[in-house]
Amino acid sequence: MKYSLNYFKQNYPKTRPSLDPKIEKIYDAQYIDNREGNSLMSNFAKILESWMHNQVSNTIKTNSKLLEIGAGTLNHVSYEKYFSSYDVIEPFQKLVDQSNQKHLIHRFYNDIDEANDKYDYIFSIATLEHLTNLPRVVAKAALQLNQNGHFLSAIPSEGGFLWGASWRMTTGIEFYLKHRLNYGNLMRHEHINNFSEIECFLKIIFQKVHKKYLGISGNLSFYQFFECSDPKLEICNELLGLQSK
Repeated sequence: MKYSLNYFKQNYPKTRPSLDPKIEKIYDAQYIDNREGNSLMSNFAKILESWMHNQVSNTIKTNSKLLEIGAGTLNHVSYEKYFSSYDVIEPFQKLVDQSNQKHLIHRFYNDIDEANDKYDYIFSIATLEHLTNLPRVVAKAALQLNQNGHFLSAIPSEGGFLWGASWRMTTGIEFYLKHRLNYGNLMRHEHINNFSEIECFLKIIFQKVHKKYLGISGNLSFYQFFECSDPKLEICNELLGLQSK
């Protein structure tokens, strides 16, 4: 499906669907367990997710200035060996507190509006599908790239057949057996952007967008990776409500 610029203007920010109150009570613990691979299925998912981390790390050149959006438990830091500085955006402090990599981070931010430096690479891993205001975050990130900078994003193929079938048959069953609750409610609360929306928006914002699949297509893949460059500055400024220069 093709989404126009007007679609993103009219439909964002989105409203996040509510959580089942019973799931809300265990939300923090479940989120941390999932990120850290503390169950059989989440550990298996973590192994698959290494594809996303490797796509990003294999693209980033050494001695670069980095900003990660949605850094979680800082589990990507170990993939980047030679950087000049590494800043992160992560509003969920409990996730950061789990990490033993905090000493490697230069600056911590709660929101992208707090970060005003320029970066060689701004990247996200399994984050864009969560953002209620996807257009604002990506447009702001695009404006913070150095000349010849790149925006990188790896995402699950949310909305695709293979991705949907895989979590229903693995984590969904595990979650139900453990809690007798519907994992689909949690997924709808978390993943509010599908892969088609994300891809279309990246192509609206950037002149150059290259993609790879862990699979063979959007519908038949687990994960996708986008390498973006040459932002369209007028559109970015328009979305941010700024006067174009």
